[in-house]
Amino acid sequence: MLEEKRKSLRGVWIVASVIAVCVAAVVYLVSLHRRHVSREKWKDYDECGLV
Repeated sequence: MLEEKRKSLRGVWIVASVIAVCVAAVVYLVSLHRRHVSREKWKDYDECGLV
């Protein structure tokens, strides 16, 4: 009985870990894209000293 619970909990931890890694990857990619978009938006103003 205890062994079955351990296996079940191990499966839950594995699934939770995989989901956490996927969420972290998506958050990283979104932040990377936002930084790129921000750089592109303000690129024209770099030479005039406004930013």
